[in-house]
Amino acid sequence: MTFHPLAPRAVAAAAALLTMLVAAPSAAPGLTRGGGPLAGPTNFRVTALTPHSVTLAWDPAVNSGSFTYVIEASFGYRVGVPQTQTSYTWTRDMIAGRTYSFVMWAGDAKGRESAKSTTVTVTLPVDTMPPAAPAVSVTGTTSSTVGLAWAPVADDDYTCCTYRVFANGGLVSPDRLQWTGDRAVTVLRLAAATTHSFTVVAVDPSRNPSAASAAVTATTPASTDAAGPTAPGNLYAFDFGCETWLFWDESVDDVDPQYAILYEVRVNGVFDGAQTGIDRWITYGTVTSNTFSVQAVDSTGNRSPTSSVTLDNQTC
Repeated sequence: MTFHPLAPRAVAAAAALLTMLVAAPSAAPGLTRGGGPLAGPTNFRVTALTPHSVTLAWDPAVNSGSFTYVIEASFGYRVGVPQTQTSYTWTRDMIAGRTYSFVMWAGDAKGRESAKSTTVTVTLPVDTMPPAAPAVSVTGTTSSTVGLAWAPVADDDYTCCTYRVFANGGLVSPDRLQWTGDRAVTVLRLAAATTHSFTVVAVDPSRNPSAASAAVTATTPASTDAAGPTAPGNLYAFDFGCETWLFWDESVDDVDPQYAILYEVRVNGVFDGAQTGIDRWITYGTVTSNTFSVQAVDSTGNRSPTSSVTLDNQTC
């Protein structure tokens, strides 16, 4: 048997280490040490509801280091919340009348996570309250356009609103509206030397429309524009079987900006459609050989030369 003179020292050191571990005080409840688990938030709850938001609250987690709260919605999206907060208002993708669930936990930079909280489930109330009517003013006129603007409207949903613009009693189509701000728009292609009347309706995310705004009027001056736009340039066509795609360079006009120029499309001389401010078009059901034509028209009605291209289309 070989004698090891250091063995008694090793035994003594091991005994001392065991004594220290047994005698060391345990961490206070809720606190973590070293690589131990994180404590999580408690009493996770809902404190307020609107048709498009949920306010969540909790009692803070008690941990010795820095950490972040994580809140997860039932549709999979997560947000991080600083450890100093004890509430959070969730507004992302909230639709009135639908049911959602939420759960939360704590996590830190070391990759540690607490146990998850209890899950809270809510059904958002249905929004039946319309927004207030906008107060509209006229911001400018040309021979073919009128600018309108209005202040934010009061509503129970902070994301309000979208807007419908009416000219002379009729709803204005989107391609005749050039939005210059969230609540500022230019109405295009109006008749010159004419008094026009405008109203605006606000629509909230639950599709509740406001009352129409008080009508405002504006008179467009007479037009002196006698020249048409340039012809649409470099017109070419691609055949995709049952549909044909047309592309061209936008025209230039001496008065109208490019977004106000109307493009009329014809197939074999038959009107196929028209839209402002575009440089492409898709037409359907074309077979054999076809001639595609595009003509630009300014707000006064002046026309450009016609651009045409012929294509042998495949059978559908």
